[in-house]
Amino acid sequence: MPAPEEAPPPPRLRRPPGRPEKPFITPAGDVHCRILFADEVTIDPSWRVRFTDPFWRLYVNREDGAWVSGQGGVQQLPAGRMVLVPAWSRLQSGCQREVQHRYVHFDPMGLGGDWVREHCARLLVLPADAVRETAFARLFDRLDGSPVWRLRLQAVVAEALAEGMALLPAEALARLSGRLGRVDPVAPALSYVEEHLAENLASELLASRCRLSVDHFARVFRERVGQTPARYVQERRVVVAAERLLATEDDIGAIADECGFANRFHFTRVFTRCMGAPPAAYRRAGRW
Repeated sequence: MPAPEEAPPPPRLRRPPGRPEKPFITPAGDVHCRILFADEVTIDPSWRVRFTDPFWRLYVNREDGAWVSGQGGVQQLPAGRMVLVPAWSRLQSGCQREVQHRYVHFDPMGLGGDWVREHCARLLVLPADAVRETAFARLFDRLDGSPVWRLRLQAVVAEALAEGMALLPAEALARLSGRLGRVDPVAPALSYVEEHLAENLASELLASRCRLSVDHFARVFRERVGQTPARYVQERRVVVAAERLLATEDDIGAIADECGFANRFHFTRVFTRCMGAPPAAYRRAGRW
């Protein structure tokens, strides 16, 4: 009988000097960008937007003439340059003439509202980059919404967000890395919140999803997310409600109910406190 073949030796892998021995594993709660809206419009002196939205914006204007003002003064939107407007901003827009305005609204899930409010209070004007700006422009030459188009847009937006975050102080990035760069013990609770916003999301229930005691869960959640569980749940309800107000014609009472608010009056009170305008006015203001 022929001798059995010996199993081949395992491949020898060589890593460059200084690389860790194990591959990098992306934590469950890491940042990823969810695209909400993308379009091209013409803005003019009537463009007066108060940026209190729970999502980020990526702007590229084809001409000079628009600006954003806030506590740090007036910042111009330079023609052809990518500009990030962080979520939860307290800024006001303005425009002195007609300008072709390309925009993407996106939700970089994983950053956390409190971290953004503390460290991203101003526009982030990205350094000029012909390759990135050309890739963005080509996407807007044909807004077809196909799966390939959406993936390419996500890639461009994610790269722009990375460039913008690189402009932040090292301390801000270190705090974010400390929250994201490890296995996430509250990931089951975060996933459960997204899938069950309309339900009663008490801390006891969320703690049980993570197999933690309520006190330990509350402490770990605050360390990981930067917010209490109750505040996080409320913020996610406001975020989803804001998206639906802008993207649909759904009845405001139905949105309140399906996002987990007790009733329309409760929804209006919470939404107005977070967004600076009641739901109906927020919807009328549009999304530019």
